[in-house]
Amino acid sequence: MSVRRVDLGAFGTDVSPVALLDDFRVSGRPFGPHPHAGFSAVTYVFEDSPGSLRSRGSLGTDVVIRPGGLVWLEAASGALHEETPASDGVPLTGAQIYVNLSARGKAGAAATHWLQPEAVPAWTDGGGDRVSILVGTYAGIASPLVPREPFRLLHALVARSVSLPQVVGWNTVIYVRSGGVRLAAGERRIALPASCAVALQGDGDCVLQPAGVDRADVLVLSGPALDEPVCAAGPFIMNTPAQIEAAALFRAGAMGRLELRRD
Repeated sequence: MSVRRVDLGAFGTDVSPVALLDDFRVSGRPFGPHPHAGFSAVTYVFEDSPGSLRSRGSLGTDVVIRPGGLVWLEAASGALHEETPASDGVPLTGAQIYVNLSARGKAGAAATHWLQPEAVPAWTDGGGDRVSILVGTYAGIASPLVPREPFRLLHALVARSVSLPQVVGWNTVIYVRSGGVRLAAGERRIALPASCAVALQGDGDCVLQPAGVDRADVLVLSGPALDEPVCAAGPFIMNTPAQIEAAALFRAGAMGRLELRRD
């Protein structure tokens, strides 16, 4: 397993509710069944991934997500899951994203949502620009996957220019997977190379243009900023240490069961 992890800590609270963003490649089973609580664990399988994702969970989920699709586990008060390449020996590439939940959301029941690639709507401009709307809305097009708390997850292929409307009170993380972009937001101009990210706040439009002759491959993650305490430990993101301790005890059977795979 190899991971390019975006150092979200460098942005402070300007990335809330995004708590983790990993660009990963895996060909084995590095993790067995494990618990999560207090946030949503999201896995997006890149369209150019050689293989698919198998996602199993204590809520009864056992699905194979093909390249271009995603699975969204709202762990909330607690759930177990295991995610592996669907076929042994065939690598899986994608993005692992943790989206923090509000205090109210953390107390809710866990739920699992997923989309296969054919269900993901897309905006195109006829000039090579394309935006896949995995979660949320873009240009009046809405994803059928609606989590319990507002969020926007877009995958943009930028050939000429893509405009990203910003929302007051929301934070946005833009991650360049490949190609490099020139970013304009208000009076700011930034050149962002591949494997780098930037955090944005405010309203108005952010405009992305490719930095070279090739299309830029960009992920956009945004959601309402959470002005709440954060206490994180291992697979749990809560508001207080006491809640972390309670979640650790809760996983001893109360999050359901998920047996190790034998196949």
